[in-house]
Amino acid sequence: MRKATTIRSALTVYRHCRHHAPTPSFAFSSFASLPRIDAAHLSDSAVRQFNDDGAIVLRQVAGAGWVEAMRDAAEENLRSPGPLCDEHAAAQGTSGRFHDDQFLWHRHGVFEEWVLRSQVGALAARAMGSRTAHVLYDQLFVKEPGTVASTPWHNDTSYWHIKGDMVCSVWVALDVVPRAQGLSYVKGSHRWGLRHRITNFSGTNTSDRNTYDTDVGDDGEAVPDVEAGAARGEYELLAWDMEPGDALLFYSAMMHGAPGVPPNSPNRRRGYATRFCGDDIVFDDRPGTMHAGWKKAGFDCGLSAGDTMACNLHPDVAIAK
Repeated sequence: MRKATTIRSALTVYRHCRHHAPTPSFAFSSFASLPRIDAAHLSDSAVRQFNDDGAIVLRQVAGAGWVEAMRDAAEENLRSPGPLCDEHAAAQGTSGRFHDDQFLWHRHGVFEEWVLRSQVGALAARAMGSRTAHVLYDQLFVKEPGTVASTPWHNDTSYWHIKGDMVCSVWVALDVVPRAQGLSYVKGSHRWGLRHRITNFSGTNTSDRNTYDTDVGDDGEAVPDVEAGAARGEYELLAWDMEPGDALLFYSAMMHGAPGVPPNSPNRRRGYATRFCGDDIVFDDRPGTMHAGWKKAGFDCGLSAGDTMACNLHPDVAIAK
């Protein structure tokens, strides 16, 4: 990775990371004219609902300018993905395309602008009741019509090398997403304290880019049968129709999943997620997480067990940079 320029050096760096921050060649570009997000628009009642239920929908968080710029960047990433990209449908040998890539803010100007300067971090911090919002990473998901590959039921925190409760995601819809084709959440499951066995979205334990050591990961609990539990009335599922620019705000410990996209669907399903760590999150270098794949791809934060997430790779954006 290239060394950061003086613009990036303005970021608060709490400790050395072996991974250098990206060169912000996009800074002060036309993306700076895109509107900022006002965290005050997240009402007190919405914050309470978020903490009670674990997931809420926020309408039109990203305006039309953001959506169009993110769509353009998503198309560029489909053509030229990063080192952590997985093509899940291709790996499964199934129809359609299920594209999944990470750390896009290191390569695309609009995603860097969103992560560092849109003030979406302030929104996440307010939702969690946190002073800080360290970017864990960002992620692009694209499901094309005719993709049978589902997003299996899971929670995100079982995959991540962190400990604590204050970690949430903001998932922005870039297309119309009907409720039946979008993400569903088990209401209140962020309070389960569940660390489950890892399931790779490609249908195997490993991929070329993201590796999960199931020899050490099998000690987690089994993923619950959510459909059966919902049919018995044990679980209440949360899901919403979404328009481009709407956002799902959810605790990353929430159990969630999504179906494929039928071949007759008039819409693709492109979603862009940013993950934020709050005040109580510390680094947990346990085996069997995404950290191994990140280090192999050059995204090594250099943190030690018990460290806060404050470093170059995970800047605090509760206040826009």
